[in-house]
Parts: sequence; structure tokens; C-alpha cells
Amino acid sequence: MELKYCYGPVGSWRLGASLGIDPISRPEKVCDFNCVYCQLGDCATVRPARAVYVRPEELGPELAAIKAPADYLTFSGRGEPTLAANLNELRLECARRRPERTAVITNASLIYSEKVREDLAGFDFVLAKLDAPDMELFREINRPADGVSFGEILKGLILFSKGRRGRLAIQTMLIGPNKACAPELAALYAQIAPDEVQLNTPLRPCAQKPLSCAEVELACLLIKTELKRLGKGGIKVISVYSEKHPEVSPVSAPDTLKRRGKI
Repeated sequence: MELKYCYGPVGSWRLGASLGIDPISRPEKVCDFNCVYCQLGDCATVRPARAVYVRPEELGPELAAIKAPADYLTFSGRGEPTLAANLNELRLECARRRPERTAVITNASLIYSEKVREDLAGFDFVLAKLDAPDMELFREINRPADGVSFGEILKGLILFSKGRRGRLAIQTMLIGPNKACAPELAALYAQIAPDEVQLNTPLRPCAQKPLSCAEVELACLLIKTELKRLGKGGIKVISVYSEKHPEVSPVSAPDTLKRRGKI
């Protein structure tokens, strides 16, 4: 099936059977980060400002036509979902069309905004990126657009966590530059106090070499130990190597998955 706004379902180690919703749906990547490990390649960043890219009346019929079941309807795709100014309206359209829970994968660049936090609060599961413990590594790994502040992201994540209604995960992509930062990252996780921490490494083709299973599991152990020391041992820590990757048959055509970096 050729789809314009949706893709998958794909098997996700974090979300099970995940039917993707792309609230940007542009040929080019639209993101205010240019992460060194991005599977969509090296692209220019955009100014961190919200706009309407996809309207609910465009998304709804396509979503309703997909008969494959899913565990989550996951907002992700070829850009940063919170750059969609009508993110909440698109989520509500999903609720009208489908029974599944909703998730959103965000780089958290705009989470300092009260309006963005309100939009994210409607999702059942928010997966927010935090790849670095300080501004220097943040700039090196995530290569943000001008105007994106590491300090504001951290403050926004803490505020969102305190007021959240659904689940919150902090996802960290482990690569060479940050693989030795487990204690520093754990200190930030403790401040944010999410439900879980998800440690990833780039297993799809990209410009960065993935860490080995042993390296990721060592980071996992160090983070668990530090969280326990800080009195936050209740935060679950999982990794891409330790979790199951479910087998799911996508209904979207292979080129749809390729455009979104899923194969």
C-alpha cells in the first residue's frame, strides 16, 4: 500500500508493533537537529518554529484505511514532530479513527514551551531524546539549530516529567563521543525522573559506528548503579540489545519505509 502520511507497522523494541504517523510528511527532513547518527543523512537544520504541515482531514482517511493492528500509533517520521503546530489536533484525529494508544518520539528541542508540553501531555507515551550531559557534547552530537538551548531542554524535561499524565521515557543514542558519560547522564536522568531510560546505538546504516552489546550493557549497568545511589533505583533502564524486536508485517510499500529511514 502506498501511504503518504503513515508507515509500517514496524517492529519496535520500545513500542512493539508501531504504526508510524508522520506529522511533517515532506520529501526533505524538517528538523532543528542534525544529529551525527541520523539515518536520514546529513541535512541542514531548520529554525525551531512550529507550522502546519499535515491537516487532520488529510491524515484521517489514510489512517482509517489501514487495517493492520498496532500496539501504538507513533508520531515520528522525517522530522521533529513537535514542529507540527497542530500536533494535538492530529493526535485527536488518531483517537477518532483508531483504538490504539498514541506515542511520540521527540528530540525535546521545544519542550521548554508550555504549549508544546501541553500537546505532549495528551499522548499515552512520550519518548524524549537526551544524548549528552552538557552543552559541549550536545552541540557535537546533536548539532542543533541556532536558538536551541541544552539548558532549556533539561528544564523543560523536568517540568514535563513532574506534570505528565502518561508514560515518559528518556532515550539516549550511545556512540563514541558519549559512551563514557554514563554517570553524568544518570545524574540528569535522576533529575528528570522518567518512567524509564532507553539506551540505543545506531544499528541502521548511518555515519556512526554502533557500540557493541558489551559496551551498551556496561553503560546500562553503570547507569542503574548510579541511579540507585542517587535514590532513583525505580527508574527502569533498558537497551536495544536486551529487548525483543517483534516481527511485524508492514502494509506500507518498501519505498515508504525507505523514505522514513526504517529499512
